[in-house]
Amino acid sequence: MSSASFLIADPSSALQTFLRMELQEFGFDSASIKTASTPDAALEVGLSHNPDLLITDWFAKEAMSGPDLYLQVVQVAPMCRLALMAQGVTPEQEQQAQAEDAVFLLPKPFSAETARKALKQGLETLAKDHPAIAQQLQARQRGGALAATHQPPQIVMPKLHHYKPGDAVVYRNRTERVQHVILRRGEMVIQLQGVPGMIEADRVQPL
Repeated sequence: MSSASFLIADPSSALQTFLRMELQEFGFDSASIKTASTPDAALEVGLSHNPDLLITDWFAKEAMSGPDLYLQVVQVAPMCRLALMAQGVTPEQEQQAQAEDAVFLLPKPFSAETARKALKQGLETLAKDHPAIAQQLQARQRGGALAATHQPPQIVMPKLHHYKPGDAVVYRNRTERVQHVILRRGEMVIQLQGVPGMIEADRVQPL
């Protein structure tokens, strides 16, 4: 079980689950990954959980923004680092993210692959000062032996699947092919070949 801890704050439960599953695939234990849907709820968790990494939406319309949340959490967890997600990133947000030394700032909407790449780079940045995270990344690079012992339990959000272009899925009792997979406003959606519009990921089933 890893000694690194994480806090994910985002209004989308689907995005929370996606990021949790990605962290678990790096070998981090599910008990070390907490989630919250609002800044207030995240603050309550963060003050007791002492996360090493806070991954938060900007919460631009909330009284407490993502960066404000981080400034509160870092008071009790001084080694905590920040990762941000925001709808329509502005130059001012970029400057503020840099000022807080955020490990990444992801503009929404973003693709699943973009999120995975940013998360990997963020973890590599943390690994320089965090032995437990460095150990997890090294184990994964050696073949994923440690990560395999911490696979996300099947009972967690069973309808979510890491789809990729070309995957065969069942939609409305027909077999279709995935063309694109993106996160739109925090929700995982899929575009199928020859099917107009975007479809929520939980409305299709993998083959």
